[in-house]
Amino acid sequence: MKMKALHLPLNYPYKMTMRTTTSQFFRKIHFILLLLLFAACNRSPKDDGTTLAPLFPQPQTIAANPEGGYAINPVTGNSIEPIILSSGDTLITGVPIPARGKLIHPDSVASPRVVKAVTELVKVNAHPNRHKIPENIPTIKVDHSQLKTVKFGEGNKDFVLINSSGDTIPTGIPIPARGKTVKAIQPLPTKALPPAFKDALTNLQYFDVDQGMGSSYLSSILEDKSGNIWFGTLDRGVSKYDGESFVHFTEAAGLSNNRVRSILEDKSGNLWFGTQGGGVSKYDGESFVHFTEAAGLSNNDVRSILEDKSGNLWFGTDGGGVSKYDGESFVHFTEAAGLSNNRVRSILEDKSGNLWFGTEGGGVSKYDGESFVHFTEAAGLSDNNVWSILEDKSGNLWFGTWGGGVSKYDGESFVHFTKATGLTNNIVLSILEDKSGNLWFGTYGGGVSKYDGESFVHFTEAAGLSNNEVSSILEDKSGNLWFGTWGGGVSKYDGESFVHFTEAAGLSDNSVTSILEDKIGNLWFGTWGGGVSKYDGESFVHFTEAAGLSGNIVWSILEDKSGNLWFGTQGGGVSKYNGESFVHFTEAAGLSNNRVWSILEDKSGNLWFGTQGGGVFKYNGESFVHFTEAAGLSNNSVRSILEDKSGNLWFGTDGGGVSRYDGESFVHFTEKEGLNNNSVWSILEDKSGNLWFGTQGGGVSKYNGESFVHFTEAAGLSNNRVRSILEDNNRNLYITTVKGLTQISPLPASIEGGEVFAIQVFGTQDGLKGLDFYHNSALIDSKNRAWWGSGKGLTMLDLNKFNPSAQIPQPLLKQLDINEQFLDYRNISDSLGNEIAFKSVQKFENYPLNLELPYHKNHLTFHFAAIDWNAPHKIHYSYLMLGLNDNWSNPTREAKADYRNLPYGTYTFQIRAIGESEVWSEPFKYTFTINPPWWQSWLAYLIYVLLFLLVLRIFSKWRERKLIAEKKKLEQTVEERTSALKKKSEELVHSLEDLKSTQSQLIQSEKMASLGELTAGIAHEIQNPLNFVNNFSEVSNELIDEMNDELDKGDIDEAKAISADIKQNLEKINHHGKRADAIVKGMLAHSRSNSGEKVLTDINALADEYLRLSYHGLRARDKSFNADFSTNLDPTLPKVNLVPQDFGRVLLNLINNAFQAVKEVENPKVVIATKHIDNTVQITVSDNGPGIPEAIKDKIFQPFFTTKPTGQGTGLGLSLSYDIVKAHSGKFIMESEEGVGTTFIVNLPVKINQLS
Repeated sequence: MKMKALHLPLNYPYKMTMRTTTSQFFRKIHFILLLLLFAACNRSPKDDGTTLAPLFPQPQTIAANPEGGYAINPVTGNSIEPIILSSGDTLITGVPIPARGKLIHPDSVASPRVVKAVTELVKVNAHPNRHKIPENIPTIKVDHSQLKTVKFGEGNKDFVLINSSGDTIPTGIPIPARGKTVKAIQPLPTKALPPAFKDALTNLQYFDVDQGMGSSYLSSILEDKSGNIWFGTLDRGVSKYDGESFVHFTEAAGLSNNRVRSILEDKSGNLWFGTQGGGVSKYDGESFVHFTEAAGLSNNDVRSILEDKSGNLWFGTDGGGVSKYDGESFVHFTEAAGLSNNRVRSILEDKSGNLWFGTEGGGVSKYDGESFVHFTEAAGLSDNNVWSILEDKSGNLWFGTWGGGVSKYDGESFVHFTKATGLTNNIVLSILEDKSGNLWFGTYGGGVSKYDGESFVHFTEAAGLSNNEVSSILEDKSGNLWFGTWGGGVSKYDGESFVHFTEAAGLSDNSVTSILEDKIGNLWFGTWGGGVSKYDGESFVHFTEAAGLSGNIVWSILEDKSGNLWFGTQGGGVSKYNGESFVHFTEAAGLSNNRVWSILEDKSGNLWFGTQGGGVFKYNGESFVHFTEAAGLSNNSVRSILEDKSGNLWFGTDGGGVSRYDGESFVHFTEKEGLNNNSVWSILEDKSGNLWFGTQGGGVSKYNGESFVHFTEAAGLSNNRVRSILEDNNRNLYITTVKGLTQISPLPASIEGGEVFAIQVFGTQDGLKGLDFYHNSALIDSKNRAWWGSGKGLTMLDLNKFNPSAQIPQPLLKQLDINEQFLDYRNISDSLGNEIAFKSVQKFENYPLNLELPYHKNHLTFHFAAIDWNAPHKIHYSYLMLGLNDNWSNPTREAKADYRNLPYGTYTFQIRAIGESEVWSEPFKYTFTINPPWWQSWLAYLIYVLLFLLVLRIFSKWRERKLIAEKKKLEQTVEERTSALKKKSEELVHSLEDLKSTQSQLIQSEKMASLGELTAGIAHEIQNPLNFVNNFSEVSNELIDEMNDELDKGDIDEAKAISADIKQNLEKINHHGKRADAIVKGMLAHSRSNSGEKVLTDINALADEYLRLSYHGLRARDKSFNADFSTNLDPTLPKVNLVPQDFGRVLLNLINNAFQAVKEVENPKVVIATKHIDNTVQITVSDNGPGIPEAIKDKIFQPFFTTKPTGQGTGLGLSLSYDIVKAHSGKFIMESEEGVGTTFIVNLPVKINQLS
């Protein structure tokens, strides 16, 4: 059986594959969509572990004194201008300049004036707030046998405890506690402003209502385990302070009463607030539990709270005695149980476990668990109203009384401290012992008294305290003291910080311009207008013009090796003081200038004085030598002088940089040599031999002999205008500027090996009173205390006690706002509760845990805080939102992060903090989720996938049916089109044959055209010798006739002469015949070589021959044509292996084109040249025709392109020539310039074995 041929469409295999693999594709698309769905739902953030850099970049290091110097200041970026001296000359820097000091002979000047010093000078107490206690304070022996002792339960039988409702309350037996739980309402936080401070001597700062406090009247203070400070107020509840904000808890927030008298944090972290009228409120961070008389408490006025070693709580009340709470029930201790008085103001548990109850009117009751012992005025107590009790580290008990001062009890006797013995006030409301063992007594009306065992120091409003009524005292974990007052908020005191001396403390003037410590330890302070103040540690003695000083403005002080003091003044020259008299040296006595800014004694005992305008002068005890700009100094105003370890002197000038003097010459270092500024006001050589230059505007430059390291504001310096530099025993540098103090501390070298420095800035919030320090008014004394002079007095820092905070502040999230709304997450409204979800709320804070938000609740504001009470103002924060970005934010002091339009997903918000320790904390992390809208939820995506798959399945079935129908239709169409294509194919084959024939004809036509031109040339070449042959033949015939005639005449001689002529003619005929024969043989040789084989060919001969053939061919066709032509053929040209006939056609075409191009120009000329270049033969055909236009240069090698008139050219000449050259592995180049001419260049390769 025959099978019918099946004609299928060209795309049939694809369609069949589509049909057979649809199910496979369907399964694959299932898998891909499920992956996409999983990816869409999985957006968990990942921590990249990025660490944070320090707050400030490390200082810039540059090479010192490079060759040629700097043209741009590397620090400022400004152009460096040359320094012009007062003489108009340009200062030469970086190289030695000979020093030409001017000697002032003593005989040429007046003798210095001697003034007898005033000896009877007044001493001024430098510590007016310090009061030493008398040596013999009376001691009152306690007769223990006379003390009243009451066993528990055997007290006042007539006493009955009645509560405010009139009910009788039993005492001495347990009463079940029935506390009332109240949900806490989260108050809106109040932003805390920086603390305020007074213009006083002591480093006291305070917070009041203007800084965000809830009330000015405080009764109690507590620091919780997290470092937050809680303030109990007399009228506005309790306030929580975290360094960034205050949160005020009042009755509206759930507190039982707004008058909070006492605060305690128990071992479980619960806070207890004793109130005046509302009993006690327990706060566990989520809700309040109120314990009042109704709940079993003895009295609603709770003045004191204590937790004993067993965990029992004791509440001292105002009228209800003491209530003991064990977590389940109350037991009341009153006068009936043996207590001395029912109004209990204070409670203490001593080291032995005894409880001491200070009462109002009943003295102190000691309770050992079995009986009470009463200590009253009769037993030696100073007063029966005991408001505060403390046990010191030695076991002594201190009782603060209302009117009797403080009574110290050592177990055997009492000692009373009152105003008479140095206490500031006899009403003592609070007592604290600090970490150093000092006792602090808060008084009613007298501020605070600090007692160190020998004397009292008073801190009052005059000394900077906010209020003199100090109700409570706290020492925080960092060692700061907090004084709660009645009327002035709270004052914070850092006792290890800066100490200040002003006129109020006995200083002669508040502007301290110079400082010196003499050999016996006295300090001398030069002032602006007050002369010099001498300080012996206790008092000041002032030396002024009235006492013999030459001027009251003292810029510099020095003690020489002989113990004489030298005072450089502003206008009064120098005063030398030997303890008995002053000797004044002025310009009249040989000084270069009377304004003396700096003084130094060198190793040889010479004194050097830097002046304002007079340069520097040296004094050897007999005569002066002046060094000014004329003598080689860079500037005449010398602010500072230093002698380094090598004996070189360095002069810091006001505009001329720094000048180094080695005894013979100066070398000047300016901005050009790498210094950061040309005004050098202070110089220091550190313990490693590095030099530090403090400048007026460029910060500090450290110089090690090879490079400068520049410390500027950008690197953390407080200001670029530097006044003084000091180095302590630990190699820390202290740099004063016009805006505070900067400490630079070297750190261990970095991994890269470079120097690393830590930089701390100290300002007013650190305790400084004045920030604009005077230049070089700085000293570290023999007791390791640093002293600085400023326009606001004298500042001292005890470096033995001073340590910047090493605490790493740990940030915590405090509050979370949603869409710019403050929310109380413990009291969420029903409508909002239906939108957001969370597991719980963080205790004591206001943010939810495991938060989930809808997509439109995506504007979140995070409020956070970190605590370092030593330097809260130096805390910076950095944060990032994992899931949104991976980069930490730039450090900021703002404790808030705001994120708007967060896309849905799971995020982890992270915070880090850095403080004075300059170490970043570990990050605090908070994870939350923003859910997508329903149309972007996983369920929606699943529905989308299912719908897509369903549509895809329907489309697949429809497509299969359509393809089957199309297949049948296409089979028929393909058969019809196949037949038509066959017919078209036959027609195309026929057309292709026609095109090939046409192409052959065109090429043959071009060849024939060339052949015609060649034939014309050949004909012309043969015509010349043939003309000669014909002419000489005709002449010879005539000569034969003449010779015959002469023979007939018998003239044999004439006949012989004619015969000789005929012979000569025959020789010429033979010559020209041979010439024609050579031409024919040459053409035959070319004809025979047209086999397409390459042969070694003489290019020079070929070029010469075709040049002549072309010219004569053109002349044959056009008798009027005429042109000059020449050759420049290289005689060393080697033969080239080529097809002569083909290459002759190339040369003929090029030469013909050249002759045709010069037809219309004057002095037409064609030149053909050859040249041997390396392994290449170069042939050039040049003409001086009009050139080829730029527009058609790219077309001349295209087939059928011609510029000749129609019918005069095929347009194949250059195209065929190009192909022939390429066939010979050559290159065909055209160069043409309109109006100048055209050159065609043919480069043919020559193989080594072809060279001849």
